[in-house]
Amino acid sequence: MSNLIKTLRWNFLTITVPALWNLVANEILNQVWPDNVHIQAFADDFVLVIKADANKSLVEDTQSAITQFSSWCSENELAISTEKTNYILFSKMVRSPKITWNGYKINRVKSFKYLGIHVDDRLNWLEHINKQGEKAIKMQQNLKRIAGGNWGISQIHRWVRLG
Repeated sequence: MSNLIKTLRWNFLTITVPALWNLVANEILNQVWPDNVHIQAFADDFVLVIKADANKSLVEDTQSAITQFSSWCSENELAISTEKTNYILFSKMVRSPKITWNGYKINRVKSFKYLGIHVDDRLNWLEHINKQGEKAIKMQQNLKRIAGGNWGISQIHRWVRLG
């Protein structure tokens, strides 16, 4: 296959596959969910947000939402990576509720990254700011390594006398 045909084929897939996926995902997003359950999606990442006043209702409502989502996945022949699936609890509750997906235990995490934002269970920005700082330092170090001895302001321009 020539490069032109490969490119056209790839461009066709990059245009059509997201559009087809949007049609499929739109079905689950438009399903009727209980008032305390909200579903959010970006590309192939889905987030279920469940609000509950008590641990028991939280577990029941979460399991019910997972069952509904799991049924949709089965109908559309989609597989969920239970290893990558986790939950975060925005509560002062110490004991973790037991959440399962088709018999697999879903792990509770203290923080996660969603759409480039680090969210922690206390809803503060400290982890996100720290991660962005680490990322900026790595970028600066890479730029310094690339530029070598030419990095920064020259010695001549550093000693400008004001006044």
